Amino acid sequence: MNDFVYEYHKEGFFGYSDEPIFEYFSFAHFLPLIILGLGIFLIYRFRDKLRAWRHEDTFRTIIGAWLIFNECSYYWRLLYVGNSNDGTQMMTFLPLEVCEWTAFIAAFMLLKKNKHLYDIAFYITLTLGLIPLFTPAVITRTGLGHYRYYAFWVEHIVPMLGVFYMTFVHGFRPDYKKLYKPFAFLAVLACFAIYANRHIPDANYMYLAAGTPGDSLANVLPSNIWARLAVAFGILCVLFALVSLPQIIKEVKAKRSAAPKPEAVNKKQ
Repeated sequence: MNDFVYEYHKEGFFGYSDEPIFEYFSFAHFLPLIILGLGIFLIYRFRDKLRAWRHEDTFRTIIGAWLIFNECSYYWRLLYVGNSNDGTQMMTFLPLEVCEWTAFIAAFMLLKKNKHLYDIAFYITLTLGLIPLFTPAVITRTGLGHYRYYAFWVEHIVPMLGVFYMTFVHGFRPDYKKLYKPFAFLAVLACFAIYANRHIPDANYMYLAAGTPGDSLANVLPSNIWARLAVAFGILCVLFALVSLPQIIKEVKAKRSAAPKPEAVNKKQ
């Protein structure tokens, strides 16, 4: 009989704290937000130079590969620290979260300059992707001295920077008529998440089963799964509409400017 039992570890850089140490709107919280804002400004400021840079393809490849490595490292780290709840239930960490898949989508968007992936990444990063930036509840037990802190911010900030990069540097533009793409992606992922939540003890993928420790939008959703889905869908529609509003206004203005003016019509008559 094999009596070997793997011992998980929580100490050190790759571990976590026993008590919450990350504080909302502290230096550790504002620092990545400042980096995000600075990154967007630099991408816009040097967009022409980046577009003409002979190593631009290599640059995108490095960023895309970094995103993929960062997502993989999340699971490599779990082999070391285990589940912070009891150290055994690893099935609650399957890749069924929006942020994880958005990071992979953004990575391949950068690698392939793929417009279809851009349509998905744009809407998700600028809506659902903003929520963890202001309420990063999942890292309350990690701080500047922990790897998980940095991996979390890379996972949420770099995809957003990638979207702005493709927008400013390569001229990609979102199309609200393609909203079915992010909706379809989220719907498929939600189906897998609900199935996993029903069959795996303590699973809470996409926060569709319960809330999360710390302050988060997921904590104000109804507990009933169908009511939870309905409210989440309503919030998503509002967020997508807000992001699409500048595009719609621009399109309406363009149609109005292209329409013949009444004076010109009268002169022709």
